[in-house]
Amino acid sequence: MNLVRVVVRLLFVIAGAVVGLALFLFAVLAFVAFLIVSLLTGRKPDLRFRVNQNPWAPRRQQAAEDVVDIEAREVDEPSRPVQRLDGPR
Repeated sequence: MNLVRVVVRLLFVIAGAVVGLALFLFAVLAFVAFLIVSLLTGRKPDLRFRVNQNPWAPRRQQAAEDVVDIEAREVDEPSRPVQRLDGPR
């Protein structure tokens, strides 16, 4: 009878370890897939954990800060020295 109890406990421990390892591997694979999809679509991965303090409050619109398109041009070096606004040093 004692042997049966030990075998059943050992089976439960092994089954729990297998389930835990499977959940851990699933979480790691989901995280890697999320990063790869974010990199391929060109979006910055948003890995912040959000907790809504009031779940009944209306949701606020988030600012669109994913992509910023600016026009840049090269500026030549100034021909005269730049005058400092805080005075000579």
